[in-house]
Amino acid sequence: MSDEHMGLAQWRQYPLWARGPARIVGDVPEGEIVLDEDRAETYYMYSTTDISFEFAFLSEGLNRQNTDSLLAFVRRYGLLWHGADELGTGKCRESLMDIWVESRILALLILMYVNISDAVRTGATDALRETMDELLVAFTAHPPMEDDKELMDQASVYLAEAINTKLKDCRAGIASSTQLAVQPKGPDRFLLSDYTPDLLTAAYAHFRRTIVDRAPVRECPGCGRRFTPQSGKQKYHDKGCASTARWRRWKEAKSE
Repeated sequence: MSDEHMGLAQWRQYPLWARGPARIVGDVPEGEIVLDEDRAETYYMYSTTDISFEFAFLSEGLNRQNTDSLLAFVRRYGLLWHGADELGTGKCRESLMDIWVESRILALLILMYVNISDAVRTGATDALRETMDELLVAFTAHPPMEDDKELMDQASVYLAEAINTKLKDCRAGIASSTQLAVQPKGPDRFLLSDYTPDLLTAAYAHFRRTIVDRAPVRECPGCGRRFTPQSGKQKYHDKGCASTARWRRWKEAKSE
């Protein structure tokens, strides 16, 4: 999997991971989520193109501490820190609170990126200040600045530092295009590569690519999930959500 941006190509060399049915053990939110190791399947994480937004959505709106949403996430993507290498060991279990805390931190960092982009475009910084205030609880940072430009500059530096902290175990390198399903390819063409040790790091690697590419981030009017549109006309995050929204509008019109 690669893309071209300003002449640079990058390969997402994420490891083999595990996903599948899971169960909740103990009370919420102090309990754990346990992957069914016997029924889990393995897959390569490079296929998780929207992992940052999907993970952040677990802590937003009605999804906050919703075990059904978390179970669906683990079935689709797996646990954050325990993957294919630990199947059969009985160790594929993680704290509910740890997962939700990490989800909320990423959700706030994504919101900060959106707020920074909006502030640069409109000059309004109130939303950015509110996000910074909430993030101060999770990270140690300087208080938001009074001057708007200073605030935006500080938020930009803080966002980069926060993402770098989460990417500290991500290894960078290069890959020869001759071994990859990419075009163009040849012995003189190489791609930048990332190797992420776990699903959480993969989520931050995906988000890093989003902001470096200055990709637009929209909020789906159907479910509230944030996503990067594939075209300027895309309104909903996927076709299923668009169909559900159309059905709701039809039902409401019929009841009037």
